[in-house]
Amino acid sequence: MPKTVQHPEILVQARRGGTVESLHRACAALAAPDGEIVERWGDPGMVTFWRSSAKPLQAQAWVVDGTVRRFGWGTEELAIMSASHEGLDVHADLVRRMLADIGLGEQDLRCDTALKARHNCSGNHTGFLAACVHHGWDVASYQRPEHPSQQAALAAFAALIGRDAGEVATGVDGCGIVCYATPVTVAASTFALLPELLPEISAAMRAHPELIEGPGAIDTEVMRAVPGATSKCGAEGLSCFSLPDGRGLAVKVVDGADRAHEPAGLAALEAVLGPDAMSDELRRLARPPLTNDAGDVVGELLAFIPE
Repeated sequence: MPKTVQHPEILVQARRGGTVESLHRACAALAAPDGEIVERWGDPGMVTFWRSSAKPLQAQAWVVDGTVRRFGWGTEELAIMSASHEGLDVHADLVRRMLADIGLGEQDLRCDTALKARHNCSGNHTGFLAACVHHGWDVASYQRPEHPSQQAALAAFAALIGRDAGEVATGVDGCGIVCYATPVTVAASTFALLPELLPEISAAMRAHPELIEGPGAIDTEVMRAVPGATSKCGAEGLSCFSLPDGRGLAVKVVDGADRAHEPAGLAALEAVLGPDAMSDELRRLARPPLTNDAGDVVGELLAFIPE
């Protein structure tokens, strides 16, 4: 068995006027195509919630149980159920069409009280609602941890990561559904196996990168720049990538800072794939500007990996 290579943790500097004002740290794990961890940055044994990175695995529950087939849904619907979209018209209109397919409306979404179809989790929630209609489960309580749809999604997630459902730590996500926690290494291993575990969903995500997040956002731009890659990020600074050569990469900003999320994730991605894989848009995302209240650029965020 090859030895796992250990690297220093990834550092993200907030530079203002040439001076380092703040510092964020990130850990990461790289898995071989068989799921074995072959490289580590910092300590990716830390346990973190997957948040939205789990959406493709949750959507798999509705592929397996016949929900997707019943409503005649295809790649666009699979993609939006796996998405953390930006609430653009193309996203909201698709969600509304799906709700109409299942005989429900925006009022049935419980992801928030205002944005509804434009909420970034609306596609994911529509998958849960579709399962409720398919199985005859109660619609109004679909977010509750004890609800059959939440139990089904947890069971699917656990099976896909090779755990018993009772072993998976759970919590409540920002949109109100159940979320799951594992070591970062488990996320890397799972994303290495993603094309095998979720062939239809991962293909749908790659076919419709604009539905997964939006133009200029990390998930969309990674899949546009790196043919064959699947990208799905989650809140609190988690980035997960299924790479075209079969490897899986997961990166976690230790303090959960959203502003460090893209610099850290893309620094790790460049370290693994090399600078030629980085498009101009990814390079821009990797060094986001710091602005003052007037909108003037006064600094930047910059990630690096110490030697």
